Amino acid sequence: MAVSQFIEELKVGFMFSYVAPLALVLSITIIKEGYDDYYRYKRDKEANNQTYRRLSKTGFESISSADIEIGDIVELNINERIPADMILIKSFDEDHGRVYIRTDQLDGETDWKLRKPTSYTQKIKGIDELSEIKGYFEIDAPYMNIYEFNGVINIDDHGTLIKEPLGLENTLWANTILASKRALGVVVYTGMETRMQMNSSLPATKVGKLDLEINLLSKILFVLMLILSLVVLLIKGFQPKIIDNFIVFFRFVVLLCSIIPISLRVNLDIAKGINSAKISREPLIPDTLVRNSQIPEELGRIEYLFSDKTGTLTKNEMIFKKLCLESDLFSDENIEDLKLIVLDECKSNNSPMLDLLQHRDSQNLEQVITKKIRRNRSKIVRDSISALVLSNNVTPIKGDDNKYIYEASSPDEIALVQLADSLKMQLIYRSDKMIIVKNANDYEEKYEILANFPFSSESKRMGIILRNIDHGHIVFYLKGAEVVIEQFVKPEYKSYIKENCEVLASSGLRTLVLTQKLLTEEMYNDWLKLYEEALLSMEDRKEKVKSAISLLENSMDFLCVTGVEGIHI
Repeated sequence: MAVSQFIEELKVGFMFSYVAPLALVLSITIIKEGYDDYYRYKRDKEANNQTYRRLSKTGFESISSADIEIGDIVELNINERIPADMILIKSFDEDHGRVYIRTDQLDGETDWKLRKPTSYTQKIKGIDELSEIKGYFEIDAPYMNIYEFNGVINIDDHGTLIKEPLGLENTLWANTILASKRALGVVVYTGMETRMQMNSSLPATKVGKLDLEINLLSKILFVLMLILSLVVLLIKGFQPKIIDNFIVFFRFVVLLCSIIPISLRVNLDIAKGINSAKISREPLIPDTLVRNSQIPEELGRIEYLFSDKTGTLTKNEMIFKKLCLESDLFSDENIEDLKLIVLDECKSNNSPMLDLLQHRDSQNLEQVITKKIRRNRSKIVRDSISALVLSNNVTPIKGDDNKYIYEASSPDEIALVQLADSLKMQLIYRSDKMIIVKNANDYEEKYEILANFPFSSESKRMGIILRNIDHGHIVFYLKGAEVVIEQFVKPEYKSYIKENCEVLASSGLRTLVLTQKLLTEEMYNDWLKLYEEALLSMEDRKEKVKSAISLLENSMDFLCVTGVEGIHI
């Protein structure tokens, strides 16, 4: 056989057996991935061209999100994406002065997060006055942590410098969604300096297990093809000339190349595109968005669902199950007994802890604070229900039917406030400065919020300091996980906490320990000086604030352990 003839045969064989199918496969793959990239480009362009309103000295003006700069005051509306990292300066919810945001596109959490505007700017009623404010922010340099923020707002109020600390509760991170009414924010980070961008990485090419398996099989078949070609050559017998043996070997390689299922790749890519389109249009899963059509078949490989958060499988809705006190256990079966105790106590006392106030002006107050005092069982029950309705960050909203709907970032808190509501201890108003509770005797108890320490995954606890308006006494409530709270209670309570939490946890319930502490005016004032200094610090603020709060977290009186359960899908 002439070498030139073999080369021509080899060209024709490779052209029709390898090059043409490979070109077809690559073309289809390129078209499909180009389609995905095009729609990603369209989504990015829509986000960059989304129109917002920027406040200027002449009023509001329209601006695209791509043109927003640091220092701009931007108007945000309900269900609107936040275009940059901002400081919330004005909420138009005049009743509560706070907003909620959805952060699922930032941290994967589906529950709403509470955010508060700066107190000075929130008091200003007119938009024109807001644009005339003179001041500046002191903030940290951009960094990745979405759960931390330190800053100070400095405002020139007619020659007087007003300083107000800023924390995470004042921030609106980019790519989150405003879930409340209209609000105004000042842009502090844009572009690649936003928390969202700093936590983003270059998208990796996604390859499903099926693709990897087909690639492995193709490699095995290629090796098998070479082995079979060699075997056939051996069976046919070697030719005297070495070049003739190579020609015969490659001829058999061309003939056996159909062993490698190149057409399977074409069918697979077409099937992926069709399946992705069907998933996007499936009526049983509305609003589903397929961002990548490379791996839809991976859904069919799911065998187990693992979750580290109850809300993932329970729609983030909780219901009350049990309430453990030092010597009592209340559940759905005896909830009426609990309601009667609360009613009797509210008829005789219009505030919690009144039985301890007799020591307020005596030398025994230190004993009340630092040692266990034997109290009537009904008084502790009353204090526990008061703690449920007061120690939280729940916002009550009155519906059209005059019933209250509760909004909060924690479904546990909503469940406990709803329990208190069923016992006629109703949270009817909450702002940054005031809480009003209508008790079982229809009396409105009013409390001034002196300080609030929100729950965090690091601290595993939440605290609040309140002053009762009618009687003037100050109460510090602290609630959180068992392993944390047992460090702060009086020694004699530790065994009760551990025992009660084990009882509830063995039933599959999520537990929460509630405690309280009566504070003297002197204790509070001394603590407040240290706390305010810590809040205004720009260096090691987190540690200084933690150190200041720890001065209160001791000698706590145990109230109860609550048990809640998720509503399963």
